[in-house]
Amino acid sequence: MNVAQLLKEPVGSRRRYHIGEVLDSYDEGLTQGNVTLTRTGQGVLVQGELTLLVELVCNRCLNDFSYAMNFTIEEEFLQGWNGLPSPEGPDDVTVDSDNMLDLGEIIRQYAVLNLPMKALCPVHCSRFRR
Repeated sequence: MNVAQLLKEPVGSRRRYHIGEVLDSYDEGLTQGNVTLTRTGQGVLVQGELTLLVELVCNRCLNDFSYAMNFTIEEEFLQGWNGLPSPEGPDDVTVDSDNMLDLGEIIRQYAVLNLPMKALCPVHCSRFRR
């Protein structure tokens, strides 16, 4: 997303986006949801609720199944410092020098954190029905 105009506006300015329009499909699966970008003193705060549809393998029957994850994201993307490391730390997410904000890596990280420990297909798993 290009956030150049938002970065020119005063702190507290907001933009709302529907992720399905921005990311048609992500590497991990289909992503839908809404995000709000808020201008902060140091960059852009991203807040949103997303649904990510992924394909998992059932730990019981080893069949593939679709799994919908719902999660909330909240991350601050710091404004670039002309190629210098961020004063906050090297792991901070930043808005690049072209004022582009890439949500792909943040969505991937949140998706990994929200995966179930043990992936089980829906109750109709016929192989282990009691």
